[in-house]
Amino acid sequence: MVARPIAVYRHGMPDRRPTPVQVAGKLTQRARTRGPGEMIGLGLERLRKAWSSEERLLFLVHPAGGDDPIDPPDLVFRAATPEDGSIYARDIGTDSAATFRARLSDATRCWLVLHEGKIAHATWTTTATAWTREVGRYFKPPPGDGYIYESFTSPAVRGRGIYPLALKHILARLGAEGIARMWVGVEADNEPSIRAITKAGFEVAFEISYRRRFGRLTLGIPEGPLAEAGTTCFPRTAP
Repeated sequence: MVARPIAVYRHGMPDRRPTPVQVAGKLTQRARTRGPGEMIGLGLERLRKAWSSEERLLFLVHPAGGDDPIDPPDLVFRAATPEDGSIYARDIGTDSAATFRARLSDATRCWLVLHEGKIAHATWTTTATAWTREVGRYFKPPPGDGYIYESFTSPAVRGRGIYPLALKHILARLGAEGIARMWVGVEADNEPSIRAITKAGFEVAFEISYRRRFGRLTLGIPEGPLAEAGTTCFPRTAP
């Protein structure tokens, strides 16, 4: 099925770090959608990691372009619009309808895979910058490239290859708009996501380590085949 035309949003706006009010809205919606138990567990896990943790983020890259893959009959891939805020809040839960709409721009988009009237998968992309909570910095893709992040697949449909399908669609759609490459970041210990990303053809570009002690964050330097490009992806100043 052909996706609906992409609406015109705020020009070139980054996906900024959420304000305290927006964070409160996001947490409230998350509790409504996924239950308070998950929110409490997430909060405790983040507190534990803020106290003492050592982790790595892995970044992979793939040339944009190619043909749109064929969707299974029960799935529809398309770009989200501001009108999707309420179903995003209902099915994904990481944003309220208001914070979802506020994030969209002509640079920052959300892509959906629909199944039986619900969102089975959602992924965000930007050609500007996006806040990366894990390392406390904005990720800025190299000029002419784009960045894929914040992907979620509903547990009810996992194992069907929906994430790789969405990635291939995104490569095709943004490649047709002149984007050269797409980057994606993932926790280095998230093996299911890494398998899905590499299944879509992405290759490792660089990794970056980060450590937290007593709430203080220390960021390492990028290492890997495209480490030099990685050094420009985390500017110290906010957009």
